[in-house]
Amino acid sequence: MKKKIIGLFALISAFVFIVSISTLYVQIEILKGNPLTCTFPVTLLIPTLSSLGLFIGLTVYYFIPSPKEKCEKLFNFFLNFLENEEREIVKMIIENRGEISQAKISRKIGKVKTFRAIEKLRKKGMIEKVKYGKTNKILLKKEIREVLGI
Repeated sequence: MKKKIIGLFALISAFVFIVSISTLYVQIEILKGNPLTCTFPVTLLIPTLSSLGLFIGLTVYYFIPSPKEKCEKLFNFFLNFLENEEREIVKMIIENRGEISQAKISRKIGKVKTFRAIEKLRKKGMIEKVKYGKTNKILLKKEIREVLGI
């Protein structure tokens, strides 16, 4: 990972160096009074350097991982420490944008298993249980929602 970042900074530095040298070359030719006799004409220099800059920028953007990606990988790692039912419930909550009714979970897992898993998750501080009519609404904790961007 560090080698990628160093390589990307080297690529950006090389681009800045090329732009600087090209600009200096064109400026010297203009000061001499013969801007049209440059080896590389100004009319080609600007679009070429712009395209090169766009390419390098997109390359850097592609290779630098997003912080959200890192958070999701870390969260998925922590999901491995949960029991099967707990993990399944958390995944269902995430799929439903951070909230789901207990009845909907019960249809998949069963009432008793759902109740026990929800209580364990609540004690671990991962979810909140809120009364919602005759059933309960299960909400992912605010901190976890912020990390996942939900």
